[in-house]
Amino acid sequence: MNNYKSFEVKDWLEDLRFRDWVYHGKDDAYWLNVLRDNPLQAANMEQAREILLAVKGNQDFISEAEVKLQVGEIMQAIPDENERRILYWWNGNWLRVAAVFLLMTGFATIFYKQKNITARFGNAAKSAFNDSETLTWTEIENKTTQIKLVNLPDGSSVILKKNARLRYPKHFTKEKREVELAGEAFFEVVKNPEQPFLVYAGNMVTKVKGTSFSIRANDEDDEVKLVVKTGIVEVSANDTGKKENGAEVKKLVLKPNEQVTFNRKNQTMIAKTVTTPVLLDLPVENQDFEFKRTPLADVFASLEKTYGLDIRYDKLAIAKCTITARLGDEPVSEKLDMICTVVNAKYETRNGVILVSSPGCE
Repeated sequence: MNNYKSFEVKDWLEDLRFRDWVYHGKDDAYWLNVLRDNPLQAANMEQAREILLAVKGNQDFISEAEVKLQVGEIMQAIPDENERRILYWWNGNWLRVAAVFLLMTGFATIFYKQKNITARFGNAAKSAFNDSETLTWTEIENKTTQIKLVNLPDGSSVILKKNARLRYPKHFTKEKREVELAGEAFFEVVKNPEQPFLVYAGNMVTKVKGTSFSIRANDEDDEVKLVVKTGIVEVSANDTGKKENGAEVKKLVLKPNEQVTFNRKNQTMIAKTVTTPVLLDLPVENQDFEFKRTPLADVFASLEKTYGLDIRYDKLAIAKCTITARLGDEPVSEKLDMICTVVNAKYETRNGVILVSSPGCE
């Protein structure tokens, strides 16, 4: 099965097998599995499907060449940015844009001639649509050779390695916090037992309530690996708690210094204990953040190296400031809050730069 997690509407429109399913109803079982494996793609799939149906209109037959031509013109009208906000406008705002284009080309005679995906697949698809409904998503890709820090809406932080992609909503739902990852990243998740944090990566689902861990889920790899630094992590294939052929999906619970290897092809998981929780060779993986009368400038330097930050401050003002503390798996924003509170300083972020102001220390 292809890696559909990173698909956008454009990609669905170009996918020949998906078009064949839309027009001829082939492989329902295959596409139901795709939807189950990629619940956050539900809205993209539906939007692409409606556009394809609109392209066909009332015609009993439309040639592949004609479909390709119309789809190509639509795709040229869709913006493509490195960091883009992906809008899942379930009430039809996005589709109205496509509809205007199709009306101009004479193909928009119908939008809802056939049943939508939810009706076609029944209850199996409803939860996926509900999760994607009305959410505004952001996608970040690290195209640099340096690490890239991403701060999530709840305050959790993610360090992306080169070529890693992360998708997350502008606001998390009340029930859960969901993100998608392709590539290699380190997570520090804000603790919230009432709002579990879920990471979809390479057909493996990671569920946590507040912890730190590393994931390697490269598109070209057959295996997905995860190692826990702090806290407890639950991993499973597909969606946590769903049943496949009447059997509960296998879950594993991992503790600090435990690693799991998930095989995408045969859906097996193998866990083992590791000496150190290092998977991605990132400083943060084995950094304890233990300071004893450490000059504040050195503390900031440690954070800059670990998280790829740019912290600016008045060196003379903080010359006498020291920190004695042991920081845990808190996201970097919480670490900064605690450090600044101790020395009576304040900070703000402007254009990716952290500016610290301090009255100084005696």
